[in-house]
Amino acid sequence: MSQKPPASLSMVAETGISKTRVFKAMALISIIWASAFSPARADPLIEAQTKKPKVALVLSGGGALGLAHVGAIEELERLGIRPDMVVGTSMGSIVGGLYASGLDNAALERAVKEVNWDRVFNPAPDRDDLTYRQKVQEGDFPVKASLAITRTGIKLPAGLISDQALLQELRRFVPVKGEVASFDHLAIPFRAVATDIETGKAIVIDHGEVPMAMRASMAVPGVFAPVNMDGHLLVDGGMAANIPISVARDMGADIVIVVATQSSLLPSSKISSAVDLLGQTVTLLILANERDQLSRLTDRDVLVTIEAGGLNAADFTKGAEFVLAGRRSLLVQAEPLKRIAAGRDKVTYVPPAPTTPPPISYVRVDNSSRLADTVLARRLTHLIGHPAEDKPIQTALNDVYALGAFERVDYALETKDGKTGVLVRAQDTAPDAGHIRVGLTLAKNDNRGSDFDVSFDYRTPALDRYGSEVQLQATFGDRNIWSAEYFKVLDPSQSWFTTSRVDLENRPVDIYDAKGFKLAGYDLSYGVVALGGGYQFGRVGEVRLQVERGQGKASLSDGIATPRKYDLDIGRLVASGGLDTLDNPYFPERGVRLGMRWAEGFTGLGDNSNYQTLAASGLSTFTAGRNTVITAIAGGSSLNGHAPIDSLYRLGGLFSLSGYRRDELAGEAFASGRLVYRYRLSEGALATLGSRTFVGASLEASQTWARHQDFDLQDLRYGASLYLGADTALGPAFVAYGASDDGRQAVYLFIGRPF
Repeated sequence: MSQKPPASLSMVAETGISKTRVFKAMALISIIWASAFSPARADPLIEAQTKKPKVALVLSGGGALGLAHVGAIEELERLGIRPDMVVGTSMGSIVGGLYASGLDNAALERAVKEVNWDRVFNPAPDRDDLTYRQKVQEGDFPVKASLAITRTGIKLPAGLISDQALLQELRRFVPVKGEVASFDHLAIPFRAVATDIETGKAIVIDHGEVPMAMRASMAVPGVFAPVNMDGHLLVDGGMAANIPISVARDMGADIVIVVATQSSLLPSSKISSAVDLLGQTVTLLILANERDQLSRLTDRDVLVTIEAGGLNAADFTKGAEFVLAGRRSLLVQAEPLKRIAAGRDKVTYVPPAPTTPPPISYVRVDNSSRLADTVLARRLTHLIGHPAEDKPIQTALNDVYALGAFERVDYALETKDGKTGVLVRAQDTAPDAGHIRVGLTLAKNDNRGSDFDVSFDYRTPALDRYGSEVQLQATFGDRNIWSAEYFKVLDPSQSWFTTSRVDLENRPVDIYDAKGFKLAGYDLSYGVVALGGGYQFGRVGEVRLQVERGQGKASLSDGIATPRKYDLDIGRLVASGGLDTLDNPYFPERGVRLGMRWAEGFTGLGDNSNYQTLAASGLSTFTAGRNTVITAIAGGSSLNGHAPIDSLYRLGGLFSLSGYRRDELAGEAFASGRLVYRYRLSEGALATLGSRTFVGASLEASQTWARHQDFDLQDLRYGASLYLGADTALGPAFVAYGASDDGRQAVYLFIGRPF
């Protein structure tokens, strides 16, 4: 039988019954109606007593100190607590995001130990991915730091370090791929906290890609560029809420377990620089928002403070030690945590069901640079038909990033018409910006003075769809060199090219006799125009042919020689080739480098004489652990005729008869061999920040001969060196002492090209 609802208030009012009686009748009818026809409901008091409180885990920021969160999580689960939600800021968002995404304790610990922090903080493309031209440029001008130049002036970078490698590492370990409609749908509900740099307010990230949310939360101002997300420009969450307890409360947490690193202030006696002042200011800001958040804790909550001992916020490579510190720190609060664990379900880890990545059906490019999409596509299309796995995709993205035109090359998986595709986002925020680098070389010789050079290198942005460019270089000091080259790329594979180059040079050239005695010194000034072309073999080699035409003059500056002055006319054909598989041009641990150059001067092209020269070189490396041995040989000679003064082979300088000044020896023929030993010193913070340090020694045997007919290996000179080296953002840096068998000595201190 169907039931009718009670009469409406308007109907009852018409009968004239008093309002009081109406309300009482209505209340009684409602209770009867609800009891008869509504589902049974639990007693509210009983429900409150039996309801399990929701537990939130809040993880603070703190740089490398945040790695200790992993140990704290391991001990929490051992005590029987798996939180109902996780909230993290900065490094806390990294650990928290990995945990909430489904990593168990073992996988979480393995992740923080295996993250390639050296690459995160030094995200330059692997040298294997560079073209041969890029490798030559890196060797000629190894300074990594640069300034962007636009039509409106200098454009400073939004961050000192590209996030290319950081995002790749996050994607490598986060098991959840693609966008997530709500982070409530993760294995554990999760929130990452960032700061809106425009308003200073905390922004809670609750959807999207988990790696990008983590990346935004740890966008340390000045180190990593801010992240644009949903209309907000986001930086590190520690600036607004380093211990985001309020976010956990908003998610419905009844009990909050906070794991916090310690932010400590410097005493006034240790504040002595602008860097100290800036660091102290940031710490004050963080402490202020920490105090505000910690005031929200209740008697039911637990605060775990990380005691890291001598570890600091830059020790990213000491993950295992931080994990132990996290375990020890959490056990200090074991008793109140055991009370929270009482009555909670037993912690068991259920691994996610294995899934097979779908095949990639297409690749789509979102390209903001001047390069043609076809240039990028050639490095990506091999992915089609293969499973959508992170590792091969990231390898292909590194290949695109190595083109040098992008600040970041990232990807997202997408589905269209039931097919899985890869959207490659190649971002160039300043496609019209060229880049300038500045280098410095200083070498001190005990009895021959000093060598001092300041160098500049400017490269335009891509001038066309294939990546052609103009490169300008200038060196001022003991040598003055100006050069300009237009490198024209002819195809999307960047293999075929033509080149137009102008060189102007002024430098000293010393002349020696067959016994190595200096006869005279000339001051040489000349200019050369070169036109040519060639082919690059993938990323390892190149062959080139060019015609050079130029003029100059040489004037006697010291000693006795004839003629005292003469004009220099240059007209020659030059063929060259090279192979380079070194992983680093100056501190290699693997690979080889080979080079060859043949030149023939023709009076028919305007040269002073007919002659031929040929030179070749080779270098190989062997590494075991921290030990590396480099062997190198080189030689060259005039084959016929007499080489002009600008074509003389030169020796001298660190690793090239280290007791002599740079280029102090010159002749028509030369031979050189060296054995260099290197031991890698740096570990920990210094290595993590991309500044590896080494100590080593070298043995050298070299000689030049004034005429190629004088070649005799019994004339070899011998040298040796001891050195301390560092691979820095400003290029290779050396402090070294060199000596030769004839008593010559030299002390070197430079940042620049050592050999």
